[in-house]
Amino acid sequence: MCGRYTLTTPQEALMTRFGLTTAQVAVRPRYNIAPTQPVAVVFDDAPTTLSSARWGLLPAWQKDTSGPPLINARAETLRTKPSFRESFRRRRCWVLCDGFYEWRKNQDGTRTPFRAILKDGGPFALAGLWDERPLPDGSVQRSCTVVTTQANPLLAAVHERMPVILLPEEERTWLEETDPDRLERLLRPYPAEAMQLYPVSRAVNVVTNDDASLIAPVMPEPHQTGLF
Repeated sequence: MCGRYTLTTPQEALMTRFGLTTAQVAVRPRYNIAPTQPVAVVFDDAPTTLSSARWGLLPAWQKDTSGPPLINARAETLRTKPSFRESFRRRRCWVLCDGFYEWRKNQDGTRTPFRAILKDGGPFALAGLWDERPLPDGSVQRSCTVVTTQANPLLAAVHERMPVILLPEEERTWLEETDPDRLERLLRPYPAEAMQLYPVSRAVNVVTNDDASLIAPVMPEPHQTGLF
């Protein structure tokens, strides 16, 4: 599952890290990115351009868009789910990110948020799918979803799923490859030893909160100390 994430890396650093030469959007630090918001992506049909899409896939054939947004796509069913199979074949993207949140259910019924990052603190690309549909004003809206897989041992202490983080050497493959078998081999848990997980403030639960305090570590609650 991936329901909230961050992108705080300066735009110039993003452009350099991902080999981008042009930008169609201006990126500002965001600490609480949520579904249905515009997010920074790189599309397979514009692999050197920083672009934007609505988070929550809207398949072109889907007439009723009133249901929950398709923010995640399970790696195990990309070939078979009608909402994702065509995008898996022909419309893939990177969703740019430098941390994501997961919530652990506590015995008392509350939930504690955690932030997952790479140990080097740098940005990374989540495997994404995209689609587009015409709008009444004649423009075209692109939307995206984040592919998820089984959690690695670090994340499994909090949630059973995690977003697919592409290895740097496999990022271009996700955009360019056409063989579905080779693509599926990229959809595996990121190495736990290369990641860090820490608890953050419950202020992240409120979507309108969006400032640097959200990513500051907080003291773990007594029942969480074994996680770190």
